Amino acid sequence: MRSHHKVLLLFVLAGTTAHGQTQQPMFFSEVRVNNITVDVKVTDAAGVPVTGLKREDFRIFENGKPQEVTNFFAVAGGEVRAADEQAVIGAPAPRRVVVFFDLYQMIESDKRRVVDAMIEQVAVGLPPALEMAVVSFDGTLRVHTPPTASVPKVVEALKQVRRLSATGLQRQITLSTFNVNDMRYRGGSPLDPRWRYSDVEYRRAQNAEYWNMMRRIVGRVESAFTGALQRFADSRARKVALFVSPGYPRSDNLPVYLTYDMWSEAPSEYRTSGILSRIASQAGELEFTLFTLDPSGTPIDNVDASQSARPALNDVASVSFWREADRKDNLIRAAKLTGGEAIFSSDGAAALAEVERMTSSYYSLAYQPDHAGDGRQYDIRVEVVGRPDLRLTHRTSYVDRPFDERDAERARGVLLAGETANPLGIELVLDRPEKSFRVRAERMRTYRIAAEVRIPYARLTLIPRGPVAWGQVQVVVLAVDGEGNQSDLSFRRVPIQVDINQLEEARTRGYFAYTLTLEMEGGTRSLRVAVDDVLGRTTSTVVADLRL
Repeated sequence: MRSHHKVLLLFVLAGTTAHGQTQQPMFFSEVRVNNITVDVKVTDAAGVPVTGLKREDFRIFENGKPQEVTNFFAVAGGEVRAADEQAVIGAPAPRRVVVFFDLYQMIESDKRRVVDAMIEQVAVGLPPALEMAVVSFDGTLRVHTPPTASVPKVVEALKQVRRLSATGLQRQITLSTFNVNDMRYRGGSPLDPRWRYSDVEYRRAQNAEYWNMMRRIVGRVESAFTGALQRFADSRARKVALFVSPGYPRSDNLPVYLTYDMWSEAPSEYRTSGILSRIASQAGELEFTLFTLDPSGTPIDNVDASQSARPALNDVASVSFWREADRKDNLIRAAKLTGGEAIFSSDGAAALAEVERMTSSYYSLAYQPDHAGDGRQYDIRVEVVGRPDLRLTHRTSYVDRPFDERDAERARGVLLAGETANPLGIELVLDRPEKSFRVRAERMRTYRIAAEVRIPYARLTLIPRGPVAWGQVQVVVLAVDGEGNQSDLSFRRVPIQVDINQLEEARTRGYFAYTLTLEMEGGTRSLRVAVDDVLGRTTSTVVADLRL
C-alpha cells in the first residue's frame, strides 16, 4: 500500500528572460558559519536548577572531540544573568513556544480537557518576553496564530482549536477493524500444501501490514509537526515545542501473537520503538527543546508490570501492557533526545506551567565545528568541570545538513502552513496535464505537467559584478493530497545573471523564467511552490489546486 503520492522534478531547463534569451549561469560562493547552539539545563541531585556557572565551567564535546565555546548565555528564573552582550543582562530572556495539537490522533474528550485548561492558564497572562504560536493538524496543518506575546490572540487561537474536531477516534476504528485474525491461506484448495502453510509466517505478514498502517498515520502527523517547527525556527530566542498527542493511535484490536511466535527463528515484531524518532531529530536539529504532552491516560492500570517473567503473549492483557508501555516510552524518548521531558496529563494548564518551570533557567552554549553541511550525524556531550554530581539535560545529537537543504526545509514549513505571501510577485504558469504511464506502479495513470515559475527582475536582489548583475534563487516544490500526505521535497538553487547594460530594461518589464516538469498521480492535489531570493532573504509562495 502506498504511503504517499510522488511529485518528481524530472528535469530543469535553462532559465530564460521574458525575451526568450538563454542565460549562461554564473555560480557564486556564499560563506555561512555553521553555528551549533546547545541549551543546557543543569540541576543538582534534588532536581533544583544550578545557577551561577560561568563559561569556563563548561566543556562541550562533539563526537568526543572538545569544542571551543564561542557564545555563552545564562538564564535564571526567566532573567538573563550572563551574556556576551552586556546590554541584555538583567532583561527577560526571550522564549518562543510552539504548541502543536495532534487532532489527527487525539480524541475529542481529551482535546477539550487540554484546551479548556490552557485557555484558563493563558488568560491569566504570559511570562515576560515569551511568545507563543498555536498550530493544529487534523489532516490539514493550520496555524491559528504565529508567535505572539498577545494574550487575546493566543486565547482566540486556542478557542479556534476547541472548535475543530479531534478525529483520532476514526484512526482507532481503522486500526481496530484491521483483520489480523484470519490465519488461513485464502487461495488454492485443501490439497495445496500452502493450505496449511505456517501460521507464523502468515501472522507475521498480517502484523507487519498492521504496523505499516499505523506508521502511515503517524507519518502524516510527523510531517505536519516538523513543517510547523521549520516554519517558526527562524528565531534567536530559546525555542520550545509542546507536542500534544498520544504518540500513536490506541486501538482495541491487537496484532495476533501466540507464545511460540516469540521463540521462532525470526520472532514477530510487536514493539514500536523509535516511531517518533523523526519528530525528535527534526526538533533537535532546529534547536527546539521538545516536550510531549499525552492527555490520553492509561486504559490498563490494573495490569501488573512488576512481574519479572516474560509475559504470555497469547494473553491479550499482557500484550496490551507492552503496547501501552511502548507508546509512552516513545514519547519519553523523543523528548529526551532534545533535552525535554514527557508529560502525561490532561491538565493543559499544569503542562504549560511545567514547561515554563523547566525552561526558565538554563545555559546556552554555542560552538563552530570544523565542518559544514556534510550530511553526517554528530553526537553532543556537555559536562561541568569537576562536578560529576550535577545532572545536565540537553540535545544529544544533530545531522549537519547542507545549507541548501536547510533553507528548503524552512520553505517547506511555509508551504505546509498554507501561507501565500508573494513579495517577489512570482507567477506560476502550468501547461495542460498530459497522461503518462509508469511501469509497475500501483496506480498506472500519472500526469506529466510542464510548469514555469516567473520571477520579476524588479523584485529580485541583483548585485553588479563587472559586466553583469547577479543573484540567486532557490525554488522549492511540494504537493499535498486531501489526506495530508506529502510528496518528496524537490528543490534547486538557480544562479541568475543579467548583462549590466540590459538591467534597467529587465527590471522595467522582464522576468526570470524557471522551467520544470512535474510528474503526479491522479486525484486532487495541492501544488505548492516557494521561491527564496537568497541574497534578499525574501520568500514568496504560490499554490495551485489540481484535479487530475
